[in-house]
Amino acid sequence: MSKKKELASEEWDFSVLEKAPRTLVHRAMQWELDRELGSGKEPFLKSAECRKALAAGGKSQKGSASGIVELGKASGKAMPFEESHNFLIDWSQPREELINQFGDWLDTQEKRGRLLRKPALGKPRQPLTMLRKMSIVRLKANGYSLRSATAQFTDKKRFVESLHKINWTMASREVDNALTSRRSNLKSIERNMGGKNWKTGVYQG
Repeated sequence: MSKKKELASEEWDFSVLEKAPRTLVHRAMQWELDRELGSGKEPFLKSAECRKALAAGGKSQKGSASGIVELGKASGKAMPFEESHNFLIDWSQPREELINQFGDWLDTQEKRGRLLRKPALGKPRQPLTMLRKMSIVRLKANGYSLRSATAQFTDKKRFVESLHKINWTMASREVDNALTSRRSNLKSIERNMGGKNWKTGVYQG
């Protein structure tokens, strides 16, 4: 039996995000994947951004875990029927979420008489399952099995029980696949930045 190591709760217990806005959960997943790839960042649950977002009680915050935020009209010249707008885009959100939020913005334009037809929008996928799989990988890496984690973390019983529904053997493979995909994305970011380290482009420093 492998020796168990101490594991801080913010490294694996993501139960606090179960009722958080989905945009915050998407950002948490991306943040934690990047940590696995060497971002050097603290756990997302310890970040000032996460604490601020959770304290806001799910209310949207401009520029924070928001997906798409309109910053106002741009000053560029426009043709008839055109308007120029500035947008802040959170690239930690998946395509479906960004499409959904931009669709919401278009809906507001429809109400103002700008848009002629309301588009059909789909629902974004929930990333909590991937965070749970990352929990499993980190628990296993620190010597815990499903049984020993259940016995050890009695104060986190509900979240540990949610891990029972996931195949622990497959979890590692699926997290590896997610990391491979993210690593490819980060290499593309570096190429587009002229070879600079991806941490600069993603985390602004």
